[in-house]
Amino acid sequence: MDQHLNVFIQVVENRNFSRAAEALHMSQPAVSQYIQSLEKELGTKLLERTNKYVEVNKAGNIVYQYAKKISRNYEQMRVLVSDLKNKPSGELKIGASYTIGEYLLPQILAQLQFQYPDIIPIVSIGNTEDIGKKLIQHEIDIGLIEGEFSHPQIQAKDFWTDEMYIISSSRQPLLIRTYKDLEKQTWIIREEGSGTRKMLERFFESYHISPARLITLGSTQIIKEGVESGLGISLLSDLTFKKELELDRIVKLDVEGTPIRRQFFIIKNHHEFHSKAFQVFENLVMSWLD
Repeated sequence: MDQHLNVFIQVVENRNFSRAAEALHMSQPAVSQYIQSLEKELGTKLLERTNKYVEVNKAGNIVYQYAKKISRNYEQMRVLVSDLKNKPSGELKIGASYTIGEYLLPQILAQLQFQYPDIIPIVSIGNTEDIGKKLIQHEIDIGLIEGEFSHPQIQAKDFWTDEMYIISSSRQPLLIRTYKDLEKQTWIIREEGSGTRKMLERFFESYHISPARLITLGSTQIIKEGVESGLGISLLSDLTFKKELELDRIVKLDVEGTPIRRQFFIIKNHHEFHSKAFQVFENLVMSWLD
């Protein structure tokens, strides 16, 4: 990749010539010379300098966005050429929504390590919206999400049918005869952007349920602990509470319209060449869950 663009990226991201020079193992005057040469070639100023920081102007932001694309394409080209003569290896950045990341992905990664020990997975966990945005911004290579994420840049295919149940504490048995009984309960729900929350909101809408009290918690584990303690009821994937069910800490409520089924999806960027590591991971997810 052109060294002028590489130096420019480092200066923009470090917002400082000295820190950029350290990252590049270059002298500060050499970094300044590269930037001046690039500005001269393009015929415009790209950076605004202050005593402490460097900021990009409008022209600089355009150059930075294209430089990042060129950098990604160069790295992808290097990996793909290497793949022609080598077995699957290197880093693979995987994003997963919480239910998948905490309850399915560890088993998939164990199998990946056994079959392809030279692949190094780097995992990001977040809600469905977070993972979709990371993929769009090329912060991850592939995503595994619960629920839907739509974007023209993204291709999605389903790999698992999940079942979701309304659960309550086994200490306080509930008798639910009507949806009105559900309205009287305290519901423990996930945060905005969560695939699990979207499914619950659709359930409420479908059956015209308006709960009297909602408590929002940011993780499935905390929700399970809240349900166990009698704080309220919730809707969760049966992948998440198998142990609690076996230990008789949680019970599934017999409610018409449940279990609710939803799809888990692999998401990836359209029209991109993918490394061998990417391809074997995608194939492993599809085949392992058959």
